[in-house]
Amino acid sequence: MSTISATHSRFLRDPIFWTILALGAFLIFVNLGSRPLWQDEAETANLGRNVVRTGLPYVTDGVNIVSQEERREFGQDMIWRWSPWLQIYISAAGQLVDPHSTFWARFFFAVTGLLCIAATYLFIMSRFGDLAWARVSAALLTVYTPFLLYARQGRYYAAGGLIMLLILWGFLGDWKRRTPPLLAIGLGLGLLFHANYLLLLSLSPPLLAAAILLYRKDLSFRRVALAIAISCVMIVPGIFLYRMGRQSSLFNIMLVPENIMLYFSDWIMYMIPLPVLAALAWRWRGFFLGRGGPQAPAERFCLFMVLIMIGSLLILSLFPQRFHRYIVHFYPACAMLLAWAGLALWRFSKPSGALFLILVGLTNWLHIIPMERLAIVNRPWQNDLRQLTSVNIPLKLYLNEVLCGYPDVNISLVNFFLKNAKPGQTILAEYGDMPLQFYTPFRIIGGLQGPIALDEKPDWVSMRRDVRVNRDGFLFAPREFIENHLDLARDYERIELDLPDETFGNRAGPQFHYFIPAGPPQKPLVIYKRKESPRAD
Repeated sequence: MSTISATHSRFLRDPIFWTILALGAFLIFVNLGSRPLWQDEAETANLGRNVVRTGLPYVTDGVNIVSQEERREFGQDMIWRWSPWLQIYISAAGQLVDPHSTFWARFFFAVTGLLCIAATYLFIMSRFGDLAWARVSAALLTVYTPFLLYARQGRYYAAGGLIMLLILWGFLGDWKRRTPPLLAIGLGLGLLFHANYLLLLSLSPPLLAAAILLYRKDLSFRRVALAIAISCVMIVPGIFLYRMGRQSSLFNIMLVPENIMLYFSDWIMYMIPLPVLAALAWRWRGFFLGRGGPQAPAERFCLFMVLIMIGSLLILSLFPQRFHRYIVHFYPACAMLLAWAGLALWRFSKPSGALFLILVGLTNWLHIIPMERLAIVNRPWQNDLRQLTSVNIPLKLYLNEVLCGYPDVNISLVNFFLKNAKPGQTILAEYGDMPLQFYTPFRIIGGLQGPIALDEKPDWVSMRRDVRVNRDGFLFAPREFIENHLDLARDYERIELDLPDETFGNRAGPQFHYFIPAGPPQKPLVIYKRKESPRAD
């Protein structure tokens, strides 16, 4: 029986694997559509809806414009060319079932999240044959709250992790002689580009560098070139399709030091605790001093993953916008690393190993308490027990949200306008314009779409508490237009809703996400209605 067949036979008979997968399915899919799409999710879904209608990601449906970069994302043909299309077509696939459903807009993305859990287990079983490591890795990923947040988002995040596992599976296979592992590497790199090209740009150089450092004897540079050639068949057309050169003007070297600090802070605060990294640095000190790396295949692979992540963080710091979502594809790798560390500790001391795995699986104490003690603080609200930046139990927070619900700001606005606005009316939204486009039939202007025509007389104005500025430090168009071209006191009736004006809604970023509603006092949503319009209910 082949190695792959034996692996398949073994996992099919493993009740622990199926239990973990069932738990993962519950945590990812339970009430998947309960909270509405937030701004970035809705951007993808709106483009996906246009794909369903036309076959291509046009930025307009004839009424609204999809843009969050002041219309830099498209040209005269009105086709989206700012970011890759893979996530747009995944969203469109779900909308073929129901074009108005939040659940289906997220469904296939959630499937990739569940497949990440399964693939983490299968990767370790097929490449290392270590049942305990496979089980613990999959279990840690399943209960890891930041990963669950991103797995439930209608964006490329979990798909990136699944593609990353495909590339690693190919790399640890006999890709020098066999075609399937080689194709896994080449096609994986190409798919990663079309998920988000920043993931590929930040992954491929450290992947090659780490391979040279740790697996030099196993490399065939002719086969490396062949894998690159396979990926280029998918990548090169995308470079022109997405017009990547247009974004080069956004580079700002002054942001690099801050980005390095914040990326590494995110890494130790949400992914791999600082004490674990310190222990591994000491354990691998021989490698860092030039005396060679660990010889055991599993430990060597763990060092390989750490080197890739460090290199990727350094490369990502060169790009002006720093977001946690650009490193989400490393969550399966982090789960494998922590599981390996926990099992190594278990073999030394079973109580210590069990305590470690409980701490990293069910709490975030190892992530944030050492940072506080060393005054390495990246916690915007240190005592807010509604967020992952607190010492509250992450899975408890997560279950509270998905089972008990949350008064999302975007659904509050959507429901208000569905109830009160009339067909054909125009809504000027300072922010949250993408969800309004997805859920309502009205004309939605404002947001981050760019300049507003001076003769616009919107029927409704949704002002938000946050004042936003663009990349050049100027007010975004909606606030500038409201302050200079509208007389709200004279022409509009102010409506104050008994609903909180939160900034983002269901944003997955672990430093932004709220799991438990805020109590009073909180600033309410404020909407303005033109006085000549029919009165709101």
